[in-house]
Amino acid sequence: MTSMLPPLLVLIASCSHARMANTPPDVVRNRVLETGRFLLDEDGNAIDGQLVEGTPDRDRTLLAILPDRTTGDDRGLNRLERAVRDLALLRPDAVFCVGDLVQGYKRDLADYDREVDDFLRIIDPLGADFWPTAGNHDVISGSRDSADRRFADRYRARFGPLHYAVRLDHGTVIVLFSDENLDGGNVDISDAQIEWLAGVLAGAEPEEPIVILMHRPLWRQRGVDWNERVHPLLVEHGVDAVVAGHFHALHRDADRDGVEYHLLGVCGGGIDQHPLTGQFDHLTLLDLGPGDDVHLRHLPVGVVLPDDFVLRADQDRAYALKRRDDVVAVDGSLADPWRGPVETTVGIEIRNPIDRPVTFAFEPAGPARPWSVEGHEFISRTPIRFENRVLTDLETPFVIDLPGPVTLEPGERRSFEVSVTAPLVDAPTLPPEFHANATFVDDQGRRVPIRIARRIPVERRDSNPGDGMPRWPVAGWSHSVYETLDPLGFVVTSTDPDSGDLLLRMEIGDDRIADDDASPASTAAGRRNPAGDLMVIEVRTSTAARVFLFEPAQPTRLIEIDDTGDVVRIWPGVGRASDPESTEADAETSNYEIRLPEVRTDALKAIQVEVADNDRAYHSQWRRLAPRGRMLEFDGVSGAARP
Repeated sequence: MTSMLPPLLVLIASCSHARMANTPPDVVRNRVLETGRFLLDEDGNAIDGQLVEGTPDRDRTLLAILPDRTTGDDRGLNRLERAVRDLALLRPDAVFCVGDLVQGYKRDLADYDREVDDFLRIIDPLGADFWPTAGNHDVISGSRDSADRRFADRYRARFGPLHYAVRLDHGTVIVLFSDENLDGGNVDISDAQIEWLAGVLAGAEPEEPIVILMHRPLWRQRGVDWNERVHPLLVEHGVDAVVAGHFHALHRDADRDGVEYHLLGVCGGGIDQHPLTGQFDHLTLLDLGPGDDVHLRHLPVGVVLPDDFVLRADQDRAYALKRRDDVVAVDGSLADPWRGPVETTVGIEIRNPIDRPVTFAFEPAGPARPWSVEGHEFISRTPIRFENRVLTDLETPFVIDLPGPVTLEPGERRSFEVSVTAPLVDAPTLPPEFHANATFVDDQGRRVPIRIARRIPVERRDSNPGDGMPRWPVAGWSHSVYETLDPLGFVVTSTDPDSGDLLLRMEIGDDRIADDDASPASTAAGRRNPAGDLMVIEVRTSTAARVFLFEPAQPTRLIEIDDTGDVVRIWPGVGRASDPESTEADAETSNYEIRLPEVRTDALKAIQVEVADNDRAYHSQWRRLAPRGRMLEFDGVSGAARP
């Protein structure tokens, strides 16, 4: 638990003289910070636990709430810009949010500050006070070190306190901090923050609305014990509504003892499903009053939606279909038509895990189309905005004879075989992708489609690793909404003319080659979720299996590890950037030559190359030469129609 917090602080404008020593004078800060209404410590960071007087407005109290804006990159910022234009027309008295204001999870404060600058530039035109909430993306370090408080402190310097309360004309809004442990996994709320909350609630007007905002829905986090530790306080003091975000899926949870519980979706954030699952860009409007009433409604472009647009039960059904791998499973793999024409079958199994019938309709991957929303007058263009054709070959040579629509009752399974054909082609192919659209009828009588994308593995085989052909693509073998837009990478195997060792020529699509700033031992230990860009090269020869690590940012060394992950040897001078200029941060592709010492091509049986893209942030994204768990096999048999 965190230490006890300072006594409750009531701040008025006269505190604007507080020191701001560690904040550069040219850094743009949150407007509430600039006007001096947040009390600052001697380092210029906002002090937690304040009770702040909001700007008086005796005519009404209409609040707007911005949901999450994080996507993994900046593709969603244009939606946030549009939301700010909408708010200019709606003219709320104040604007709040539920956190995740920046992509975050950075290792460099300069990177973090650039994202904050972008966010503040966008919300600067707001004609109302903006009251922030800290989300996990805003405060957790990409170093994965819970003791690294740099970003939480920078948040306080740029946005405001981590938890605080605002007294408005017609009620009180309390902002809780849901990531006190700063590790993203051990989520809790401290006794100290609960004690502070109890004090604020005791001082709030019982006959006026009380609303609580947070980022993570703490009432649904294991280990928090919300029902025993927090919820009774809310009932005792007449809290009207609790609002959170984080899940990127709008829905209303069940009311409890007169307290409403709501989760918001996104406003510029990453989403990949139909709006009827709660995934769409929206604003939320909240009335405080009249009297002790509160009223929420949600506003996409051109439409006002009720707060029960998606109910918890239907959201659970959508996630059961979307998240479970066994809802649509592929059994089998395909030969590569680079070696000869393909005529084969693969198995597909479908399963209905929910409590009502589901109809599965299959189609090959094609260009993204907008989604229409049954019962509402708007169209979601999310599939088009987030379309990623880099890893999906829409011109694939494979033809999949997919079945017609199939309806499964609850708990039912169905298996069938589909034929797949392809003509002889000139180069190795990407895995073909198909979509299974699983549709169920929700509790409001609407047909809700869930798009499930699957890729069929393609066997990687070659007869000669030393002949310098073919040019193998480094692919994404499982579909993910988080796939990057970096260009496709390639690998070519050949024999080094001087040593006879295996030579890899690598073309890697990456817009920023980043180091992990770590020792070889640390790189080896964290190779499955590295802190920098990394290639993991596994080879199998007639006598042994060996694993090498190659860091593109340090291309002159190769790290060999054993089967326990310990460093066996560091080989200097066996790799190089074949085009030195290609390793600059703004280059889209980088080219390398890597000699694998003492790996003879005439003894090579198989190889796997895995490329991790991690630009000094939190998560790594992987692409592979062969499907995960498999390898490029060298079988010594020439493919059809190949010399």
